[in-house]
Amino acid sequence: MAPAGEVARPSAPPRKSRVKSVSRAELEAIGRTLVWVRPASEAPPEPVHVASRRLHIVMVGWEYPPHISGGLGVHCYELCKELTRMGHRVTFVTPFSGPFLETPGVTFRFPGSAPREGTPPPGSYNVVLGPEGQVADSLASYNDWVAALPLAKDVDAIHVHDWFGTVGAASAARRHHVPLVMTVHSTEYDRSLGFPNLAILEMERHGVAAAHRVISVSGHLKKQLIERFHVPPDRIRVVYNAVRPTARLERLVRPDPIVLYLGRLAAMKGVDTFLRAAARVLPFVPDATFVVAGDGPEFPRLLTLAAHLGIADHVLFLGWVTDDERTILLGRASVYVLPSVVEPFGISALEAMVAGVPTIVSKTSGVAEITESVFAVDFWDIDEFASRIAELLTYPSLRNVMSDAVREAALNATWAERARQTVSVYLEVVAPVAAER
Repeated sequence: MAPAGEVARPSAPPRKSRVKSVSRAELEAIGRTLVWVRPASEAPPEPVHVASRRLHIVMVGWEYPPHISGGLGVHCYELCKELTRMGHRVTFVTPFSGPFLETPGVTFRFPGSAPREGTPPPGSYNVVLGPEGQVADSLASYNDWVAALPLAKDVDAIHVHDWFGTVGAASAARRHHVPLVMTVHSTEYDRSLGFPNLAILEMERHGVAAAHRVISVSGHLKKQLIERFHVPPDRIRVVYNAVRPTARLERLVRPDPIVLYLGRLAAMKGVDTFLRAAARVLPFVPDATFVVAGDGPEFPRLLTLAAHLGIADHVLFLGWVTDDERTILLGRASVYVLPSVVEPFGISALEAMVAGVPTIVSKTSGVAEITESVFAVDFWDIDEFASRIAELLTYPSLRNVMSDAVREAALNATWAERARQTVSVYLEVVAPVAAER
């Protein structure tokens, strides 16, 4: 076994082979052969609090379950669910007409949902950016609709998520004399790896400049908001993401080692590092399988890279997976790796931790800020990723200790607590603005 940081490269020439894929039927068959083993300790029950002051929040979002393409939709759903459990009301504003996952206490508004509220902008859910960086008319129509949206007199604040509806939300907040809160989940600098679309960047700047408070999902992102967007530090609050454990998120007997990446196949996610690290681990752990679950624009390039590295026989590209399949994969994995070049938080890593999967993340991941129980590696250090993976696959005692540690750390991060922190941000701005009315 090579020392940490010095994992040897295989001396054999790359093998020429096709990249394997697995069918849904095969994945279901894997699930049927697994033996569920209930962990020794269960997740603590989530407390239910009813706030002494009940707020009415208009939340301007984009997607909501069952329409989810990433962590933003999960965040909005879990936050709305906890806010209403605390006794608050939420009006969720979105450009598409559903169907929506029914959430008690949440009212949905979208273009055309009520008389005199406009008509749905064509193709508004699938935003297309023109060659000159101009945002499609559909997005502008959505912001115009949000700006003119009639609001109830008891609305206490408008809370907008990311850049999609910032212009409309800011205008509505001014028109109704209510405070604006903006949650930044990522920035265009991160998503584009330093080559931002100027139209999107301008909407982000518009939102953070207009907001009375800006919520950042990590300290790393807060620093970027200060340095690149010149947001005063006293207007930023850090509220991390969380994860909701389920009865099925339990450990499984793992007969063969599986190293898992679960997420979008985008350049900022660093999946190429995952594959390059795999090529350096396999000479030492030849029975390991590296699973890539998710889809995205990098898929063709990653297929080619796996073949070029000669590891195709040990890589499974699953494409998009369902929630049940995610549960099976998380329970089946020996190691989870999130090698993002930039990762404002990383909910998938938190899901892996709750499932008791030893987790390796890049140092730029926000999830690394909430626990010391994960291995944090520089995103560019392929040798270090390989070394950490090999250590966890080779030493069961290390894997078991880390499994308990990450699960305990993740269970301390609940959506109920994140909702309480968000309410405290609302209350910072609601009283002063109400006094000015």
